[in-house]
Amino acid sequence: MKNFLFLILILLFSTGSSYGQIPSAVTDHARIEILAESKEIKVGENFVLGIKFNLSPGWHTYWKNPGDSGLPPEFKWTIPNGVNPDTKLWPAPGRAEVEPLMSYGYYDQLVLPIIFNVDESYTGGKEFAVEIDFLICELICIPEKAIISFNINEFNNDDISISRELLSNWYKKIPSQSQLDIKAQASDDLFSLSWENNTNNVLEAYFYPEQNGLIKYSSVQSYFKDENESKLIIERPDRKKNLESFSGVLEIVTNDGKVFSNISSVIEDVQEINIPKNSSISFLVAIILAFFGGIILNIMPCVFPVIALKVMTFIKESSVGGAWKHGLAFSIGVELSMMVLLSATFIFRSLGQAVGWGWQLQSSSVSSLLSVLFFAIAFTLLFKIEFGSSLTRLGGIGSKTTGYLNSLLLGCLTVIVATPCTGPFMGAAIGWGLSQSFFVSLLIFLSLGLGVAFPTMVLSAIPSGLNFLPKPGVWMVRVGQLMSIPMGLTAIWLAWVVQRQAGFIGLRDLFIGLFFVIIALVAYKGSADKKLYKYISIFFIILGPLFIVLFNNNTENKIRTEPSLGEVWSNEKLDVYKQTDQNILVNFTADWCLTCKVNEAVVFKSKSFNELIDKGDLIYLVADWTNYDPLITKELEKYQRGGVPLYLYWKSGEKKPKILPAILTKKIFYDEIR
Repeated sequence: MKNFLFLILILLFSTGSSYGQIPSAVTDHARIEILAESKEIKVGENFVLGIKFNLSPGWHTYWKNPGDSGLPPEFKWTIPNGVNPDTKLWPAPGRAEVEPLMSYGYYDQLVLPIIFNVDESYTGGKEFAVEIDFLICELICIPEKAIISFNINEFNNDDISISRELLSNWYKKIPSQSQLDIKAQASDDLFSLSWENNTNNVLEAYFYPEQNGLIKYSSVQSYFKDENESKLIIERPDRKKNLESFSGVLEIVTNDGKVFSNISSVIEDVQEINIPKNSSISFLVAIILAFFGGIILNIMPCVFPVIALKVMTFIKESSVGGAWKHGLAFSIGVELSMMVLLSATFIFRSLGQAVGWGWQLQSSSVSSLLSVLFFAIAFTLLFKIEFGSSLTRLGGIGSKTTGYLNSLLLGCLTVIVATPCTGPFMGAAIGWGLSQSFFVSLLIFLSLGLGVAFPTMVLSAIPSGLNFLPKPGVWMVRVGQLMSIPMGLTAIWLAWVVQRQAGFIGLRDLFIGLFFVIIALVAYKGSADKKLYKYISIFFIILGPLFIVLFNNNTENKIRTEPSLGEVWSNEKLDVYKQTDQNILVNFTADWCLTCKVNEAVVFKSKSFNELIDKGDLIYLVADWTNYDPLITKELEKYQRGGVPLYLYWKSGEKKPKILPAILTKKIFYDEIR
């Protein structure tokens, strides 16, 4: 229907007198027009014809190097003798990213000027014909063809005037020849461009190569600068080409806007390319920030249910010697989980996935499994289910005996649940760590884990630290039942996250898996000495999670919801609003991030915040990271953040955003944006 309406509009507007003589052709998703600056063709002089592509909204076509996918437009001309197509003046391209691919091209409209030269064999003919083959894409790509025949003499004065105006506007979009002295280097895994830093006004840079096999198109292009030099470093593809020289377009973003330049240079082959340190924090500072961020993480809302488990564990252990051993086991569990999480993150990144801090909860299967786990813990606490030594106990809850494995598993659970939160100090440390090598990142993550485990280690290692806890007794059963409340609330919250991620299909699969787990728990509670009940319990406790893993399809069930306030973020939309001289706030958030939800409830859903938007004093964009989104991940990396929340605020007239604190109150927010 959308394409049909688009064609109707094209036909309606094409009937106007101004366009009466402009040669054109209409395909399923585009209208192609011929533009001419003049009707005169003279021997020894060049003239320009323009090919104008009006594409259906949201569709794009390709640059001369299309990137990972696509094809550039091809033109077959039938032209008078002595007239020869010479040069295509390609406007600066844009980026069209469809994970995991990156392509270069143009959305909505393209005007491609083509220079023709005229030699002495020209005899005066003005009849032209062109056959245009081009690929046009939205979510799918469709090859289309247009054939246009025209006589330049048939262009009237209005047509020439319109053509000149359009071509003049698009000439401004053609990259100029760069005056920079570009130095290019290539190693086995990296490609770099460097130039003298004549100004500190450059915010970022991006390179569009004309040659294939030079860079990995989908990789992050990292821009570094110091007082003397700017440097752009890009990953090389697996199937790279060893080129002696290159050419392409360099996009430089400054406080005044974007500048596109044509660049070319020879390529120097080197063994290794040094990556500059372009951060406001050092390795030592990142270690310290990660440690204190881990300590603060203990009081974040996403970790509160696990703190309840910790408290119950230490109450049980307070009358038994060797509590410090349980603290050590808990700490080992935390650090092992950090190592596993970081390793998985680097593995997925090496496979081309853009993942960051908390990425595991972007899977509705993981959210479902955690919801089932917290419900099982709440059920165990509420109904006083005691497991024998034949089953592994998590955190010592509901067990007749104690074991160090319980403390270790509790440490693992702490990391799994804590990772969706980013508290004070953590954002910069984690973002910096994820941009470094694996071993440097590992030290940052281990420092974060040490901070998470530190209060528990101190409490367990100092005997007097446990004196304030009451002695174990019957009252613990009542406290345990009380602790089932935060566990149950966490299970409900995670079920809501599943519904937001995968819709009611995902929620249905969660409830079926949860039903199997309830059968297992009820069967075990009533088993007594009946082995059959225990076997039934074991069967269903395995069947529940297995059903969720096998039947929950994260790709097919993925749901994208519109924000209740503000607009959906995109880089293109942000660029448009930056030109309006208005205040802009971008909220990088996720439904599984409790810190984000608390900030939104306190600040962004307040009456005063709504009034800012209603009055037009603030443009509010929401970047929802609940489900996997590589564009949002790369934007977080751009600001050296590994996860959410991230709040970027552009004050009217300013080109560079201000990063707001990760934890907000109304006072903090309004103080920051003044």
